[in-house]
This record gives sequence, C-alpha cells and structure tokens, in this order.
Amino acid sequence: MSRALFALGLSASLLLAIAPPATAARAGAWDPVERLEGTPPVIVVVGGKRRLYFPLSPPRPLEIPVEGPARVRIVSRAVVAKDAKAPAIYTLRVTSGEKSLGEVHTESSRASNAQRRDGKGAVCKSRTLAVEVPAGRHHLIVHAEGAPSLLVRILVASPRRNPAAKMVSLTPTVAARSVTVVERELMIPYYTTRATSPVVFRVLGPTNLELSSRLDFETTMRGPQRYRLAIRVDGAPAREEAFTTTKAAGASYSEMKDRLPSKLDRIVLPIGEGSHDVAIELIAPKKGTAQIHGRIPQPSIGSEE
Repeated sequence: MSRALFALGLSASLLLAIAPPATAARAGAWDPVERLEGTPPVIVVVGGKRRLYFPLSPPRPLEIPVEGPARVRIVSRAVVAKDAKAPAIYTLRVTSGEKSLGEVHTESSRASNAQRRDGKGAVCKSRTLAVEVPAGRHHLIVHAEGAPSLLVRILVASPRRNPAAKMVSLTPTVAARSVTVVERELMIPYYTTRATSPVVFRVLGPTNLELSSRLDFETTMRGPQRYRLAIRVDGAPAREEAFTTTKAAGASYSEMKDRLPSKLDRIVLPIGEGSHDVAIELIAPKKGTAQIHGRIPQPSIGSEE
C-alpha cells in the first residue's frame, strides 16, 4: 500500500530549543539488546529463564551502538571447560573513541544455575559493569583481557521522563494512514505500521521520543497476542521490542469497526543532538498491523533560568 505523507507536527522554529532530557542517573527500566550487527547471540538459560548473550574474546572486542544519554549495564560470564575447577580471572573494559568509560577486574567460578543452551562449555557466575553514556550517538567498544572466551549480556536504560513534564504529540512525515483511538473520553491520533511500511517521525534532539504502540485485534482474535517492532534511526538499526498484549477494555477506533486496539505498550527512545528520522516498523506478525503515537517533552522557547 502506498504511504501517505503527513506534515511534520512541530515547526522547525519550535524545535530549535528542545530542553535537554533528564540525566542518565535517573534511568528508567533496563531494556536488553537482542541484536548486534555481525555478532549472533548465544542463548544462556539462567534459573530456567532464557537470556541472550553475545560472545567476546581478547582478539574480538564487541561494538555496541548506543544513543545517549543512557546507562549501559554489561553482565559478563566467562566460558570455561565443563570440568574446570579454578576460577576464571579477567578484565572487562568499555571505551568510546579514546575515552575509557569503565573497567572491572574480577574472577568468577562456575555457575550452578546457568548453562549455555548449545552445551558448549560451562559458564561462570555473572559479573556486572555499568557505564554512563552522554548525549549523542556513540559506538562503545567492550574489550576483554585474561579469559579466552566470555559471554556478555547488554542492557540499556533510557532516562526516565519527569511525570510532571508537558508532552507534545508529533505527526509523522511518513505513515500508511492515521486512526483515532477513543478511550475514557479521550481521542488520540495514532499512525499505522505494517511489515515494510514504517511510521517515520523527524525529531530534533537532544530529547526523549516516547512511543506508544497498540496491536490491531480482529474481532475474532482471542487471548494474548505477540508482536514485535523494529526501530531505525537515520536508517541504522537502533532497537527491537517484543510485546505480549491483549485487547484494551473500553478502547476503540473511531474509523475502524472491524478492529480493536490492544492495551498500550510504551518505549522511550533517547535522541541525540541534531535532526533524526526515526522509523518504527511492525515486523511480526507479518500480516498484522499496529498503531504508533509519538510525543516528546514540551520544547522550551527563549531564555530560561
């Protein structure tokens, strides 16, 4: 289906003075990174729960693209032989350009409640290193020394929005169509995404882009449904988010009588300095549709004290 073009919801002059977001120290929920370009993840089962880790070794540092400000937590586990008795001793260091963001020297013994799903070696108890990332786009490099093989889990916390801050809704530059969600006497515009047809917002940072998403339910659909969104910033993969949702009680679409909105899911995406095109695409289910609403903190105009 051809994409309809929508005018940008905020004028360029209004966007010139966006107030900086909250500091990373006031971070929100930790979101795991599930994909890194060129590095397939390894599944580690921890206490019966599936976790995605990425392989790391001294000759092969790991590169992590991050939009700041944010806080990045790196959970590391050394990989040892299944009959290993001695603890693994290693150093983990995170850099951005020529700047060191953090370093940990540690040792760890075999874990009793964690194992690789592929059975290749044993994993050790986890060790954690957290670093602060300033505003803007960064490429963090995770270096390892000592242990020949490590696995690392990466979690990113975006700044938490001040609940008292006023928010401004955005109109996308590209979307397949617009719909209106009616809930508790409120009428909120959303924009449709489906596979290969993203919703695109143009945002001037630094700021936080708050994305609300709802999966479309056909009237015959029953029970919880899963869906997955991919987010790209200026054409580069930024995040993927998976949700399990159910129909929203008391919500409807004013334009669509054969569809019902799901409960609301929310993503907060830190946006760095400059103008950026943020594309949100429904990648699963392939034949489904979802609705996206984007907003940012109220821009400030003029001088402030």
